[in-house]
Amino acid sequence: MDMKMESEGQFKSTYPIEEPYVYAAILEDPVTKEVTYKVIEPTLTPEDKILLEKLKKIFLDELDIDISEISKDKAHVIVEERIRKIIKNYKMRVDEGLLNKILYYIKRDFLGFEKIDPLMKDHFIEDISCDGVGVPIYVWHREYESIKTNLKYDDEEELNRFVVRLAYLCGKHLSVADPILDASLPDGSRVNATFSSEISRKGATFTIRRFRADPLTIVDLIQLGTISPDVAAYLWFAIENKSSILIAGEVASGKTTLLNCTCMFIRPDMKIVSIEETPELNLPHTNWIPLATRTGFGRKASDITLFELLKNALRQRPDYIIVGEVRGEEAYTLFQALATGHGVQATIHADTPEKVVSRLESEPMNVPRPLIGLLDIIMVQSRVKIGDKSARRTLTVTEIKGYDSQSKEILLNHIARWDPSVDRHILEGESEVLKRIAERRGMSLDDAKSELNKRKVILNWMLKKGMRRYLEIGNVLREYYSDSERLFKRALVESL
Repeated sequence: MDMKMESEGQFKSTYPIEEPYVYAAILEDPVTKEVTYKVIEPTLTPEDKILLEKLKKIFLDELDIDISEISKDKAHVIVEERIRKIIKNYKMRVDEGLLNKILYYIKRDFLGFEKIDPLMKDHFIEDISCDGVGVPIYVWHREYESIKTNLKYDDEEELNRFVVRLAYLCGKHLSVADPILDASLPDGSRVNATFSSEISRKGATFTIRRFRADPLTIVDLIQLGTISPDVAAYLWFAIENKSSILIAGEVASGKTTLLNCTCMFIRPDMKIVSIEETPELNLPHTNWIPLATRTGFGRKASDITLFELLKNALRQRPDYIIVGEVRGEEAYTLFQALATGHGVQATIHADTPEKVVSRLESEPMNVPRPLIGLLDIIMVQSRVKIGDKSARRTLTVTEIKGYDSQSKEILLNHIARWDPSVDRHILEGESEVLKRIAERRGMSLDDAKSELNKRKVILNWMLKKGMRRYLEIGNVLREYYSDSERLFKRALVESL
């Protein structure tokens, strides 16, 4: 394996993606300080490459099953068996070391995502972007943000074929007649692609927003510093009591991740309907109906919009309605649902609470201010720099106290903010949401604060115990809603 890269820059880090075959190296140019991402794969000689192509051709010619119809593990076994059989039948001289390299490339190309397969397997990568023929592929790396890779498509036909294959994997069609793809891969990753030079003069393009096989949870967000235990406990209590929440932020600020984490606080027996353009939410609740929009081919009547799905959802009498992103006429209907007692959570593109209000009352949402005044909480997410590393933080937690009919203003109450100087969340002021919940439940404000403290103790206990996995947290929440006092006492004892 070629590890000589001094001329390309100095190593910042290197780590395995699929040992012992593929590694990632993060390099920094000593002069320009540009950071790049290099995929390191097994080295093949020109003779090895000829052999690889010959084996690929024979394999395809003799293939008599549809590999896409069988499980990935079984497909790997079948590919290896067939290649070994071909080598034996054609009396090829291939030592075990070369065979392992060849098997890696054949499995990568037939069962994986060809040259970008290492990027799809790197858990540090969130987005993969190809801007056309001859342009380096860029990735969004969790630690280094947007960086250039050593991969690119130099051949227009190869790139066209790959985006068509992406569409096929998504169960969609891509052609000159239908040159735009917006869909999801089987693993949930979002794909947007264009075909040939019909849309982009640089040729075919694609962007893949990767779906985490192991989703981040609220415990992960606390550990990462995205949110504090105090804020998480507050959200838990608020969501349990059907408070409505809008999570705002710019693109890739972690809005959907936070939304998915906070939805886990919903009681296990509650009925949830989620509505998204591309399915991203992943909840442990059994009484959950996930709905997704549909774009028809050529016939406008076959489109199913967020607005239509939301109207349909309301007829199903859900306890909670979750909307992946609010941005159109569905906003008015969502706020009507909020006004009739449904628990509502959603995301929106805006970078301050004031801009959230402005967007909601502007075209095409057109939500009247008195209705906006019924919203409980606005959270603002952002990407920030902590030293030289990229991170995500909840910048502010703001409550809406209500609508002042005299001044016609939305009254805001800031209760928490992120202080960049110490990288901590600072609590500010008294919570109006907490007061409203206490009044509805007939408890004192002190009792409500005690409930927050219980949840904070349990969250810190889960953090200490390393209980961060999706199912673990789901089990803890089920136990809490079954017998909160018993779980609280256990958390107290085990936290000592």
